[in-house]
This record gives sequence, C-alpha cells and structure tokens, in this order.
Amino acid sequence: VTAPMTMKAVPYGIEKDFVPISLVAKAPLSVAIAKDLPVTDIKSLIAYAKANGSKTTFAVGSIGSAGHLATELLKRAGGIDYTVVPYKGTAPAFQDLLGGRIDGFIDPILGSLAYHKAGQLRVVAVTSGTRTPNLPDVPTVAETIPGYEFYSWYGLWGPAKLPDDIPVMVLGAASNVIIRDGGIPGVVVRLGRSFSEITAEPDHRMRVGTGVLDVRVARAARDAGIAGLEFLSG
Repeated sequence: VTAPMTMKAVPYGIEKDFVPISLVAKAPLSVAIAKDLPVTDIKSLIAYAKANGSKTTFAVGSIGSAGHLATELLKRAGGIDYTVVPYKGTAPAFQDLLGGRIDGFIDPILGSLAYHKAGQLRVVAVTSGTRTPNLPDVPTVAETIPGYEFYSWYGLWGPAKLPDDIPVMVLGAASNVIIRDGGIPGVVVRLGRSFSEITAEPDHRMRVGTGVLDVRVARAARDAGIAGLEFLSG
C-alpha cells in the first residue's frame, strides 16, 4: 500500500488492481532511545533534538519501511530535525543503539521490548492511539503530540473484480479462526502481544484507515525525499 508513495514506479495500482476485504491486525511501533541519552519522554526528546539539531541521529532498518515512515512523521509532527541513518536491517541498528552509537530507533515493539525490560535501552513512547498492554507505563506519542498515530497494519486483499460473495466468505473464515482461538485475547496471547488490535473487520474500516494513513505518509515521504525509490521485481 505504501510502495506507490515511496517508490518511483510500481507495476500496479491499489485502487485499480485490488479490493480490500478485511483489516486483520494493527501493530504499534516503539520509540526507543539509547539508555545514556538524557531523554525520558517525547517532550525531552523534542527538546534534545532542537538543542542538538542534525547531530541527533535516528536509525531506520530499511528505506521506505514502516519504521522509516514513522520516523519521518515524528520529525514532521514534532517540528524537529534529526539525521536519519539507514541500516541494512534492524539487527545492526539495534546493535548500534545498544552501544550508544545512534540516538534513537522507531521499530515494531517486539524488537525493543526485551532490551527495554533489561534496561539496555529506553522505550519512551509508543505510536498507537492508546497505551499498549505489554508496555502500560509507557505513554503514547499522542500524549505529547496530539494526533500522532502510526501502526504497521495487516489486511486481507483480493484481486480487482472479485465476486461479492468471496470477501464475505473470507471474512467469515477469519472470524471463525479468531473464535476458535479463544477470541481476541487468545489470539493476542498466541502472538505474544505484538499487536494492539486483532480483528476481522469489513473493508470499509480498512479503506478509512489506509486513506488517513496515505495522506500523512505521502507528505512525510515527499518531505523526506524518499518518494523516488526503484521498484525491484523478481
């Protein structure tokens, strides 16, 4: 969905070639900070970044990823400037964050959770609209910057001109799986609380959610100059 906004050309059109069936899950990201940095929340992060400017550094696991877009959105929403440093994957990014060679890293919560609990880094905020069950004491970015909300989300899509009865059948099957696994709490436990919301919602919710996201992400991608990546196929 975000590829057309971050890449020069893609061989498909979201509206033309696909039909949304159901939103399945949403996973918030964490704003992780090097443990020795004098930053304990988003307010102090903004102050630190404004005081240090481009000397403040944030890692991204890959160009155009959800974490990259969330990082650019935070920069834009917070009215701050920091240097975005691309890495070849999240592992080396976390290695440098733990070693204090990079200041921050925004990535799905699952990657930083164990390090945060071990005191090896500090998660100062999550990107969801409300606090997450696995980090209940960690505030949301929106508690400091109203309106900021970002998820790595997952949905079911089908090919264009899909018969109307197929999405209904698929949505019913997805609902049955959730019920079989003990409802939403059971699925969350099986997935290790990686997701803040697991659901089988009809396509209109996904259309609304992606539409809002598209506008914000497109602006962030444009402002960050990451809207012209090459699409690689095969």
